[in-house]
Amino acid sequence: MLELNRYGKLRPIQRPFTDEEQREMDTLTEQQDDLAGKLEALSEDDENAYEEAGRLEAEIGRVNAEIIALESRAMVWDTQQMAEAGAFVIIDPQGKLLIERGLVRRENSAALDAAGATVTGTPQAEAADPADGPVPKLKPVHSAKLCQRLTAHRTVAIHAEMVTQPAVALAALLRHLVPQALPEHYGYTSARDYLALSGDNNHDSLLRAADDLPISAAWNAIEAQRARWTAELPSRRGDLLPWLAKQDPGTTLLELLAFCTGTLLDGIVGEEKPQAISALAGALHLDMTRYWTPTRSTYFDHVSKARIGEVVSAAVSPKVAADLGKMKKADAAAAAELRLAKVVWLPEILTDTEIPVTPSWEARDDEDGDAGEDEQGPENGKGSDDAQEDDEGAAEPGSNHSGINNTACDVPVSSTAAGTQAPWPFPTAAGLAHAS
Repeated sequence: MLELNRYGKLRPIQRPFTDEEQREMDTLTEQQDDLAGKLEALSEDDENAYEEAGRLEAEIGRVNAEIIALESRAMVWDTQQMAEAGAFVIIDPQGKLLIERGLVRRENSAALDAAGATVTGTPQAEAADPADGPVPKLKPVHSAKLCQRLTAHRTVAIHAEMVTQPAVALAALLRHLVPQALPEHYGYTSARDYLALSGDNNHDSLLRAADDLPISAAWNAIEAQRARWTAELPSRRGDLLPWLAKQDPGTTLLELLAFCTGTLLDGIVGEEKPQAISALAGALHLDMTRYWTPTRSTYFDHVSKARIGEVVSAAVSPKVAADLGKMKKADAAAAAELRLAKVVWLPEILTDTEIPVTPSWEARDDEDGDAGEDEQGPENGKGSDDAQEDDEGAAEPGSNHSGINNTACDVPVSSTAAGTQAPWPFPTAAGLAHAS
């Protein structure tokens, strides 16, 4: 294995599923959610619950293994990666055949930097590759249903914040549209983004994921906006464009755009993993404690008694958690709600800032390539490198860029240090002429 320390390692790209693979994935995901729901519904007071839980967990493990195997089949190497990388065939100490693919010499720094390669010989690089075989999954802390419930609350909170910061909404919409308008510049990708520009309003899907949304502050703020625009907008679709053309672009149109963009947010997920919508949460400086609190109905009734103990131990004290451990699950959940009533605590899924890597299908030179040096000179080229390093540092630690470009970590949205949104300079004809 020491020989591998001389190489960096590229990561394969996940191609889009075929129609048959997508149907298979949908079936497996449905089975996974159904089994997780049955496991969550088991009562700890039932004497047969332990045996049934073991059976369900084994079945969930089987479904998870099939999902991992299906995802592995969709991992491919693009032409440029195959031209630059090689492979080692190794017999491990147990006599098992291992194939280490995507290896690039470390002195070939250009290829490594361009493809976001990691250096082998580290725990991360030597971790099991999904393509090498199924990796057993531990039972998640939060079920798929609870993940969907919590992320629905987060999505609505982001919508509420976008309404108060319409400039961020405009920037977020453009961040989504620009790569689609200029695919020759940013490449093609099938990765999930934080907006679903399919014309489908997220209102009903949010309520299906979290039936307690109507009592949340964020939902009520959005519904107030919905009532406002229903009252102000013309009733006939044919009158809409003339009405919009007469409105102030810097106020009315921008506020309406913020509301409408929020209805397209796609942030509901069934597992804890990096989410594209985290980029918006960071840009908006989202504080979920303003919109969500841990109670029996919102959290404690949906997790295990062991998890309740972990939360209380971390947020209150180990002694209090030990006292709760002597209670039945329902009593422990009620006690945990009381203990955390005046404590600021959020589950990890509501505070996660990691953003998934978004691989593109077509490679291009980064800004610090030869073209940048020819136009800007060596000194400016170095500055560009520094800026790129800063951008990469803002991404989640240890992220591996499977593609050459178009990562989801560089959302061009910012606000002032004090958190106050500066007035948005809406584009004008004179400004555009000056910029060109």
